Amino acid sequence: MILELDIGNTRLKWRHKSSAGEEIIAEGICKDIEEFRGGQLKEQPSLFRFCSVRDQSITEDLLTWSQTHWTLTPQVANVRRECAGVRINYQDVSRLGVDRWLAMLEAYRRASGPCAIIDSGTAFTLDVIARDGLHRGGFILPGLSMMQNSLTANTRIRLSKEAKAESTALGNSTDEAVLNGGLASLVALIEKQIIELAKDFADFKLYFSGGDAALLAEMINFDKSEIVTGLVLDGLALACPQFADDKK
Repeated sequence: MILELDIGNTRLKWRHKSSAGEEIIAEGICKDIEEFRGGQLKEQPSLFRFCSVRDQSITEDLLTWSQTHWTLTPQVANVRRECAGVRINYQDVSRLGVDRWLAMLEAYRRASGPCAIIDSGTAFTLDVIARDGLHRGGFILPGLSMMQNSLTANTRIRLSKEAKAESTALGNSTDEAVLNGGLASLVALIEKQIIELAKDFADFKLYFSGGDAALLAEMINFDKSEIVTGLVLDGLALACPQFADDKK
């Protein structure tokens, strides 16, 4: 069994795959490492790989735990300038989030050409990959929930508990003005990038992931788009393959 973890800012995604790496046996979400250890680490895997955007201490703790309990050294994903056909243009590649990088690897594999990756969770990220695999760059913004939390934390605005973003129309209440405004800003950014990308790549593909993927995909209504739930974990297999000879 192969164990894969994606340790994000606010939650941990896990999945078990067959030893051949082709079949997903089980998957889920936990709030933190301790919850995961309590429920999902009963069977020793033959291969353990993970990525983390959290503090380095989390990575060190998992490495120590795995080596102590299983005598198994996990594969940890770290950003490389070139991997799986994708080339990173950052001057310092270590400054690129590993989750963004892994999502780009898998998106480029799926598209076999130009693509844009939109991940909307705690943060909103948009990255563009050219036909030759060059990462053209991207954007990082607060996600919808972070936009709302920022306003309520720093102003006297209070939102009703049942309020949720559903439209980009002008708001006729404080709830609508805040929620629709946040959604409209992200939709406008995506639509602008679609226009720009279409100038260079008529066949580019658009991938949505994250908690707000379905909402944004519905707002955009782009015919060459797809919602993909496991981009980061799928990219993990490309960055940390089962066999060293597959690592490119």
